[in-house]
Amino acid sequence: MLKGLVCKDRAVELLEAYTTRDAVKLLKEHDDIAVALIDIIMDYNKTGLQLVHTIRNDLKYLSLRIILRTSRDGIPLQEQLFDKYDINDYKEKAEVNSEKLRATLISAVRSYQDLRKISDLNSSIDKKVQDRTRALSEANLKLRSYISRLENDQEAGGRMQQKLLPDTQKSFGDSTFSSRIYTSMYLSGDFLDYFEIDNDRVGFYMADVSGHGISSAFITVLLKNFIDTQLENYWNEGDSLILRPYLLVKKLNSEILRENFGKYLTIFYGVLDQKQNTLRYTNCGQFPYPLLRENGKIKPLEPAGTPVGLFVEPEFVEEHLSIGQESCVLIISDGILELLPQASIKEKRNLIRHIFSRPDINLQELTEQLGLSRQYSFPDDITFLMLKRSADYGTR
Repeated sequence: MLKGLVCKDRAVELLEAYTTRDAVKLLKEHDDIAVALIDIIMDYNKTGLQLVHTIRNDLKYLSLRIILRTSRDGIPLQEQLFDKYDINDYKEKAEVNSEKLRATLISAVRSYQDLRKISDLNSSIDKKVQDRTRALSEANLKLRSYISRLENDQEAGGRMQQKLLPDTQKSFGDSTFSSRIYTSMYLSGDFLDYFEIDNDRVGFYMADVSGHGISSAFITVLLKNFIDTQLENYWNEGDSLILRPYLLVKKLNSEILRENFGKYLTIFYGVLDQKQNTLRYTNCGQFPYPLLRENGKIKPLEPAGTPVGLFVEPEFVEEHLSIGQESCVLIISDGILELLPQASIKEKRNLIRHIFSRPDINLQELTEQLGLSRQYSFPDDITFLMLKRSADYGTR
């Protein structure tokens, strides 16, 4: 009945087995069999259903199309057996002529070919997914390695930047400076310094560069170099720019704009004259305003001009005030405003003012009361600079 059968321009090859054992042997030898025509009654006590179970569960031939056949009338195949044994079709021999059998077989072969195409496509997709996953895994490893190297470089840069900072506490005559920097990354955009200009005068500043990371830290190094250069010019050439806050920040503004770094900074720069008991300073965008505590009163050091490196024609203001002994100045960068839990800026500033109002408070106690000792990560760099003067210095 199937002699000379052609499907999709290919001749159909027929393999025959007369026992379950022979059938299994054939199936193991040929993994590309498209259709199995299986009698429901086979040798001895073996049934076609047992062979179907072997094909599906033991050999794992899932694409192979199974057509179950029987010559016994009145033994209909129950529907649940189709699902249980994954049977694709059921034919009674008495009802199938040559034409119907050939049509059934061609249909089964086409179904098998379609399933193989789908299977091949799935295999191709799986391979692409595996290749892509492998490529992503390799890229991830490279990225992790790069990030690790970058972190190591930034950590090394952070250590170098720390070396540029002054001692966390240092005294000049009757004035003692103390500082703390809490960084959000390895490298900080905040920076500060305090230094002796001559026997009577001390310079100090605190700056906050816009942004974070390497580029911002780079500007702090340039700032340090700029101030140090002006200090050396004073020592070596008598250039008084280091003593004049307004002119100094104006020149700094021009240099940053000329280099076109795409960065700007806020800075408070002051010159303390310990002999004359005066403070000359300029506040370029530093907020919250620095606080001066003197004779039991607290005064914000205003006004605040424009940041440095932002405008060609900036608005800088130089202030000159008396600052007696037993006075204290506190400068905090704006990162503190993101950390404090109070709802408004005014409430946060009032909290700082309240803690600072204690005449005996030191910087360590102040940072603890603001909660920094309980904080392990920071949304922004936070820098503290405190200047305390002592009336006892002259009698020591």
